Amino acid sequence: MPAEAREETKEGAAAFGEYFLLAYGDAAKSADTTVFQTLGASDCSVCATAIKNIEADKAKGWKKDKNPYTVRRAVATKRPDEGYKVVLDVTVASHHRIDSKGVSNGDVNATSYTVTEHVSWADGRWQVKDWIVT
Repeated sequence: MPAEAREETKEGAAAFGEYFLLAYGDAAKSADTTVFQTLGASDCSVCATAIKNIEADKAKGWKKDKNPYTVRRAVATKRPDEGYKVVLDVTVASHHRIDSKGVSNGDVNATSYTVTEHVSWADGRWQVKDWIVT
């Protein structure tokens, strides 16, 4: 994790939000959710669903052939309740879902979208409480 993403600052929240998304892509590429599981809050249902989906693909011998995500911009804005809203402009490269032999069994076209995350500081670290793709 980048040092900036460990700081309890607005910039730290933005850096953590970017790290979270890239860690998600790494988990989907490696089929290993160990690191990604530590980044979401215990009550983040979207995080739990993402982990469940990666684990389900892993059970079938599937994973992505690469981490397709590139963050073009990450901006954090203080929320009125707690933490920050982090808005990420994301480019998704075309990629494939591959089986255990490395053979493609699903294609994903290139696209771009916005990811909005709610990040909160707890127990000396940032954690994602929720996220949505639009």
